Amino acid sequence: MSKGLVETITEFFNPQAPLWACELTSKHVIVAGVNSHRNRVASKSVAELPAGKNVEATRPLMSQILAQAGFKGSEIAVVVPDETARIAFLTAENLSSNSEERRTFIRWKLKKSLPFDVDSAQVAYRILGRRRGGTGVDLLVAVSPHSVVQEYETLFEALAIHAGMILPSTLAALNLFTAPASDALFVKIAPDCVTTTVFQGRRVQFYRRVTDVSLYDAVYPTVLYYQDKLGGTTFERLFVCGYDADLQRSLDDVQEKLGLAAERIGPESVEDIYKPALGAIHLKPVNSHGRI
Repeated sequence: MSKGLVETITEFFNPQAPLWACELTSKHVIVAGVNSHRNRVASKSVAELPAGKNVEATRPLMSQILAQAGFKGSEIAVVVPDETARIAFLTAENLSSNSEERRTFIRWKLKKSLPFDVDSAQVAYRILGRRRGGTGVDLLVAVSPHSVVQEYETLFEALAIHAGMILPSTLAALNLFTAPASDALFVKIAPDCVTTTVFQGRRVQFYRRVTDVSLYDAVYPTVLYYQDKLGGTTFERLFVCGYDADLQRSLDDVQEKLGLAAERIGPESVEDIYKPALGAIHLKPVNSHGRI
């Protein structure tokens, strides 16, 4: 079974983590590799995915792009679309020290709120810390249907490659992000959705995914939630990751309304299309961020 989702975020420089990653979007297959020290991009390649292809149908193209990138080894991290996982925030009044008991608690809490079988789903979590202004411990949880995870595992097994880690695109990209002490908004633009993540005091406080709306309409409700529910006033930093050709035009309205200049997550020398894959294999974060 793959190491799943948010679980991998807590294992930043685990020597057993794969040195290669592949992201599958509705439009592209993206492959990237890092050196053994995880401080340099060793290889990267991207190929367009024909419209309407399902995961299994990408196998010939996958084999081709892996060869093109010079893939070596038998293990790879897999970045999947954000819609394949449900992200939730939970609070445990008394959090067990046993990981399986924690997962049992998470399944119980989410059983009635998710549209798939939670008992067989892959569950991963990250402890955020003591609840601010209250009691208990806050958790960031990612849950993905077993059938979805298995589909990606099967794709790579057919190529004699083990999918050592599977995680959603936004959480993968966030492995490259060093959150500032000030309130910040991270916006991830993918071919089929936009995700917004709020950071306060370097801590994830809110996550939202939307589809079929403009970039501003995706961001604005998050700004309102930040002000009304999280006690925020004004974001001090705006970070963006997205390779869409219309990104700059879409950003103009957001930047004007927020009064902020958007910043790219590092490394600046690498195109955004590769960043979720590089985050999945823990390319060491770059502290500097570049203006868009």
